Amino acid sequence: MILDGKDAVLGRLATYAAKAALEGEEVAVVNAGDILIVGSKNDIIKKYRERLEIGTMSKGPFFPRDIRGIVRRAIRGMLKRKRLHGREALARIKIFEDLPAEFKDKNIISTAKVRTDKPVHKLKIAELSNILKYKKI
Repeated sequence: MILDGKDAVLGRLATYAAKAALEGEEVAVVNAGDILIVGSKNDIIKKYRERLEIGTMSKGPFFPRDIRGIVRRAIRGMLKRKRLHGREALARIKIFEDLPAEFKDKNIISTAKVRTDKPVHKLKIAELSNILKYKKI
C-alpha cells in the first residue's frame, strides 16, 4: 500500500498507516514533507520545542527533527511497539520525503486530506523540520 502525504493530516494518515501495518500490509508513505499538522503555527512549534528540551542528550527521550523521523514517531505512537506484533508492524512501514521513481507507476492512495471548505490553520512537516533546525548531512 502506498499512501500519498500531500495535504494529508498527520494524525489521520498515521492511524491509517498503523492499522494497515498491523493487518500485515507493507506500507510506504510518500511525499512526507507535504504532510500537514493542523493547528496554530505558534502552538505547534512551541509544542515540538518543549519536547526537544525534555531529558538529556545521553538518556533521552529523543525527539526527531527530520521529516521522516517526525512522521515515523507519529505512527510509532499508534502501535504497541514494545510487543512483537507492534515491532513487526513498524518495520513494515517505510517513509519517503518525496515520490521515489519505483512508485511513479503504482497505485497511490490519497487519504486523510485536510478540509478545504473553510480556512484551516496548518503547518507542513518540512517547514517544522526547517524551524527545528534539522541539518541534512
